[in-house]
Amino acid sequence: MFTKKSMKRTLSLALGLSLFLAACGNGDSASSEEDVTLTYSIWDAIQEPGMQAIADAFEEENPGIKVNVEVTPWEQYWTKLESSAQGGSMPDVFWMHSNEIANYSEGNVLMDLSETFESSENVKLDQFPEDLVELYSADGELLGVPKDYDTIGLWYNKSLFDEAGIEYPDEDWTWDDLLVAAQELTDEEAGVYGVLAPLNRQEGYHNFIYQNDGYVISEDKTESGFRKDETVDAVQWYADLSVKHGVSPTQNQFADNSNLTFFQSGRGAMAFFGSWMTAEMANNEYTAENVDVAPLPQGEKQATIFNGLANSVAENTKYPQEAQKFVEFLSSEKAMKLQGENGSAIPALEGIDTTFNEAYPEFNTQIFTDQMESGVIKPYTNQTTRWENIENEQLIPVFAGEKSAKEVAEDIADQVEDILADE
Repeated sequence: MFTKKSMKRTLSLALGLSLFLAACGNGDSASSEEDVTLTYSIWDAIQEPGMQAIADAFEEENPGIKVNVEVTPWEQYWTKLESSAQGGSMPDVFWMHSNEIANYSEGNVLMDLSETFESSENVKLDQFPEDLVELYSADGELLGVPKDYDTIGLWYNKSLFDEAGIEYPDEDWTWDDLLVAAQELTDEEAGVYGVLAPLNRQEGYHNFIYQNDGYVISEDKTESGFRKDETVDAVQWYADLSVKHGVSPTQNQFADNSNLTFFQSGRGAMAFFGSWMTAEMANNEYTAENVDVAPLPQGEKQATIFNGLANSVAENTKYPQEAQKFVEFLSSEKAMKLQGENGSAIPALEGIDTTFNEAYPEFNTQIFTDQMESGVIKPYTNQTTRWENIENEQLIPVFAGEKSAKEVAEDIADQVEDILADE
């Protein structure tokens, strides 16, 4: 039987073989007398200006090395990267995501950057969040260097709060405070909802699971948290914002209009969005004028999911020395400052993250960096996407009000644990 696991192994072997064949004869960089052009592949057009500023600074310090910043939308990015890996023509340097690192950690697809950073005089790995360094490492190899980190905030419409005479959310807010405010802010006749709570993990119910002393995946990555009452109760509380209390649109309504559409049209008083959405809020005329961001309301404790991207290098790059030099520069204080000052993302380098806050004086983005004190790394295993899909599918009837979280919890746990055991 050709299982998903065997398919993954076959892909890894295919990638490894194609890269080995493509790498033959490419072991040396081009002569330093020749101009070298590196491709830096990313997926976020909003971050392109910041990445281009970094590339320009690198080129200025390194005459003879050019960097082409190539933007491919998320929907096509991974298909294109997989295809280029199989064809032995990957970009030299590119963004890596926590959901995908396991697919590229086998088969000699990614360059081991351990020695590059062990010998670096400018950048040390202990200057980055330890969980992110671990996330992008495998079998003692460093396969990606943290580029940024993100946390989740409670975005709110100041105008709607002012009209209702309600004080803005702050660090003392609890789940009850959120619900009470949402009930007061909901205006069915005007089509305005107090809070936007779609079926969403990272920006939604996963945060509240950890706030309720539950978990999604156990630390040893063998058990599902859906066997715990704390996990199930948190999911139900979040789903009830829509199905019980009616302070959030239904999932059918979200199918027609995203939570961002609701929020940017003034039809949602509160919403949960990650720090990566800050530029989107700033670039929209309505939200730039009317909204701000506060810490997440807390349950039994405060907690927020955090995640982060990494910069990786193709094992078969024609220019290994130049590519390593560029990824080291990407991780440097100078490049991280450019990333923050351009408002691209929160720099992962210790002490530089505040530059992101300074890029958006109109918003209280300080809460994103402050919340790292209670940050929980986005749940991941070698098969993250598989068990996330199971979780999502099983929770659809819960968010439709057809079943309770308790009724589907055992099925989620059984199926997720089968995947974990298969790893």
